[in-house]
Amino acid sequence: MPKKTFHRLDEDKKEKILRSAIDEFHQKGFERATVDAIAANAGVAKGSIYQYFSDKKELLLYSATWALEYFMNEIDKREALCDMDVFEYFLSAQRGNRVDLLKREPLLVAFTSDVMFGKFGELTKNLSDEIWKTSESYMLSLIRNGKKKGTVRSDIDDETLLLFFQGVVDRMEMHMFKGIQDQNFEMSKEAYDESIKMLNNMVSLLKEGMGC
Repeated sequence: MPKKTFHRLDEDKKEKILRSAIDEFHQKGFERATVDAIAANAGVAKGSIYQYFSDKKELLLYSATWALEYFMNEIDKREALCDMDVFEYFLSAQRGNRVDLLKREPLLVAFTSDVMFGKFGELTKNLSDEIWKTSESYMLSLIRNGKKKGTVRSDIDDETLLLFFQGVVDRMEMHMFKGIQDQNFEMSKEAYDESIKMLNNMVSLLKEGMGC
């Protein structure tokens, strides 16, 4: 986690530093990425980065969780995540929210793809663990919302439902990220339509396993 000094920064400055780090890690990988370049591109002194993060590894790990939280927060601005269940989460993509967001943030999509497909070598497990911590509470809230609404089965415990849901989400997102990556982080109308069709089918399958 970042040091307290980082959390004291205003949101714009924090985002500038993290986007600079994400760009450097995406372009050069972990070993070749330098704090000097990250600081220069963010418009801060190199020493400031070490006032915010213990080392380059901590900066990479936090960058990965920040990218995930950024996507979640952007979705939440359009549709309140606190009111969604697992099915509404998928169907939000049908309304263009999530797909449009992926198209609008090609760098974050590219960096997330790097993490998902193991670009950072031995650090991949650390990155996956950090992302899991961030996404777990979010996904549990979707499951619990569904139980309250009567759309998700109440006869199965939350942790089991989480494992099932996490597996589906992970595979679906890997498929979507790979598709966008193959199109150089653009999305044609045909690819968009195919993604929506897949998401609708996924909701139908989820309702068979998790729905009431």
